[in-house]
Amino acid sequence: MSLSQKRIIGMLFGNLLLGIAIGVLRIAELGTDPFATMNLGVSSTLGLSFGFYSVLFNLLLFIFLFVNSRELIGFGTFINMFLLGYTADLIVYLFQTMDIGEIGLGIRFLLLFVGVFISSTGLSLYVAANLGVSPYDALPLMMQEMTNNRIPFGIARLIVDATAVIIGYFFGAVVGIGTLVVAVSLGPLVSVFNKYWFEPILKPETLEK
Repeated sequence: MSLSQKRIIGMLFGNLLLGIAIGVLRIAELGTDPFATMNLGVSSTLGLSFGFYSVLFNLLLFIFLFVNSRELIGFGTFINMFLLGYTADLIVYLFQTMDIGEIGLGIRFLLLFVGVFISSTGLSLYVAANLGVSPYDALPLMMQEMTNNRIPFGIARLIVDATAVIIGYFFGAVVGIGTLVVAVSLGPLVSVFNKYWFEPILKPETLEK
């Protein structure tokens, strides 16, 4: 299998895992990542499915991305835009058809940590594949570029994520311990997974530097 094929498979599987993780975190009802939090709040207020609204909002963000930073667009951009929301909806639907009823707090915390692990794995695969940036993930990069690095990426990402959480909260989305756990743990876990798992497979040239 060529490196290009590995990167495509990694990108596809990574985005699939991200969608599954969002579904698992929604089932846990302890909070999700900032972008999902915002989309959950607004979509429920408008009476739209999470998947459908996510596509609509991603399309709006994509216009902004295309105008300002089209070099960030790749095949993975479109997969991320259309796959995540509907995958999350499918996971929640399958769980609801099982008719398990109310789940205990212990199980919900277990689902939270499973969701974080799956999300970190998926994001690492998606990032290491380097086949395009999602419209939401591009926002802090564009902010950094537009301010000529006066706002560094870390601060820009914090601003974008905090804004998304605040919007989600005011639209009635669950903002809880899960939101904090995802925000704190995702970056470090992705860095570890990148270094030891996926960059050696999808970016072998990094080992030669």
